[in-house]
Amino acid sequence: MELAEKVCLIAGASGAIGSAIARRFYREGAHLALACQSAKPERLLASLPSGHGRVASFALDVRCWEEVEPLARTVHAEFGAIHVLVNCTGVLGPIGPTHKVSCKDWVRTIETNLIGCFYLVRAVLPIMLAQGRGKIVHFSGGGAAYARPYFTAYGASKAALARFVESLAEELREANIQVNAIAPGPVESRMWDQMRAAGAAGGPRALEELRQMDATGGVPADRAAALALFLASDRSNGLTGRLISSVYDDWEHLESRIPKIMSLDAGTLRRTPLD
Repeated sequence: MELAEKVCLIAGASGAIGSAIARRFYREGAHLALACQSAKPERLLASLPSGHGRVASFALDVRCWEEVEPLARTVHAEFGAIHVLVNCTGVLGPIGPTHKVSCKDWVRTIETNLIGCFYLVRAVLPIMLAQGRGKIVHFSGGGAAYARPYFTAYGASKAALARFVESLAEELREANIQVNAIAPGPVESRMWDQMRAAGAAGGPRALEELRQMDATGGVPADRAAALALFLASDRSNGLTGRLISSVYDDWEHLESRIPKIMSLDAGTLRRTPLD
């Protein structure tokens, strides 16, 4: 099993992607610390088979440092390590023309999608540095790679997250800690329910995306979970600072190409020079 005896902290474990990752990691032998904004993820806990790794669940608001830092210390004390951090937290934020959206909701989106990401990293890094190894996986998405009109809080926060991942990866390159981000594609989730409720306020692109989602059923959450497993496992050693699409990138055959990928700008945010 690829994650045998590894301690994995999964934030946002009750969502569609987070719960798929938890189940996949558990099958691979991981010990799980599951953090959710709500109470215990009863449905997820009930779906995990008995007799595998240890599992504990925690309530967590990633926007609150006074909750994040003690949680990391508690997980470390109870499990003895934190080998993997997977951050599946995130909100879509306000949808609509920027001059009309709620300022409070816009700022709340940045707090969840970016500040919460920093808090999680800040809390686990001292533990990983002391261990001499670690894997950190965040979720960014298409909002980081292209303009998202009418979703400016979401797009800005996800682009900032991708740059944070890349910068942190360079900082930790010699510390045996790899940091990457996943673009999961259109997975059926609470975010898509919010887009449906917003309707035309999301603009024509969002309406077309919704039509495609309804026609195809979207991308299975297990697809993102499989990529998260690759990035959490030793198979991805040396790969860091990349935004990888679970849908469009050929990551299943990436292991042998890691040295080449790391010599290129592939999977990073770069400015295209003007002619």
